[in-house]
Amino acid sequence: MLFLFACSQDKQAEQNKPDIKRPVKVTQLTLVNEALTRTLPGEVTAANRAVMSFQVNGAIAEILVRPGQEVKTGDVLAKLDNALYEQQSEIAKAEYNLAKVLYQRAEELVKRGVISRNDFDKNKQDFTVAQAALDLASNNLAYTELIAPYDSIVSARYKEAFEYVQAKEPVLAIQTESQIDVSFQLPEQYIGIYQNSPNQGDVEKISYGQVNVKFDSREQWYPAHITELSTLADNTTGSYTVVLRLPTPDKLNVFPGMSALVSISLPTQAESKLPKLPASAVINENGQTYVFRLLENEQKVEKVAVNLAEGRLVSGLTDGDLLVTAGANELTDGQTAVRWIKERGL
Repeated sequence: MLFLFACSQDKQAEQNKPDIKRPVKVTQLTLVNEALTRTLPGEVTAANRAVMSFQVNGAIAEILVRPGQEVKTGDVLAKLDNALYEQQSEIAKAEYNLAKVLYQRAEELVKRGVISRNDFDKNKQDFTVAQAALDLASNNLAYTELIAPYDSIVSARYKEAFEYVQAKEPVLAIQTESQIDVSFQLPEQYIGIYQNSPNQGDVEKISYGQVNVKFDSREQWYPAHITELSTLADNTTGSYTVVLRLPTPDKLNVFPGMSALVSISLPTQAESKLPKLPASAVINENGQTYVFRLLENEQKVEKVAVNLAEGRLVSGLTDGDLLVTAGANELTDGQTAVRWIKERGL
């Protein structure tokens, strides 16, 4: 009875054992000899976007625009109740005028020796302070109006008329309509192509090959150019963020947050036609050669029979497969696994 009870406990402990996913080091295979075209998911972002806010506190007197409305440079978007700031401006103007008269009078008197130099310096200081106070009051009065900095379209409204807002609290958002950006993640094995470019320091001059973008609502592909290339990898995926820019397509509503597809043409090396597999990726069983590939969506590895010629892959894998490059002899077919991401500083 004790033996059966112990066996039962062992089986239950085995069943309750957590399924630990093993990290595996992988590389994505490239099995073509010409320019490689990859289609990657992307997301639409605004080419230029600004969140508009007042620089002073106050109650909103009126909002003159609505989301979706086009505005021109210099258009007034919203106004605060400026009664208090007008009063402060008038007081500062009066104090400035008085300080100016006293300063000019002191300037004449000190020349004739009627007043001391110290009295003159005091009047000069009062005039300088009054001038600065008038500038501040004038600026605060001007800040009660929200002005469009460039031609754009209103994309969002965060406040309503008669609400009290603090300085720098979002009121409206605007974005350019003539251009859009599309960001996507570039796998790490391709980043070296751009880092080794002779024009590495200037993103606009690097030769990236043809880049096209397609949106869900239309089958047409639109040419784009790369404006930003991150050199810091994402901690989770190990990929690099790339930002494309293109003119807004005609008769197509494209807004930030929408999904897109990016087709990018990548140059490949001549020897990539038959890639050489590392010895740590290969196992031999009963005269047959095997490797493991990571099925990332299923979070497991799959054992695959392959044919090699002098260590180079002839058949068995397809373009884009994630080949496990180390520790193949320690894995089993169907074992749960995830891609190993190099930690910072290692």
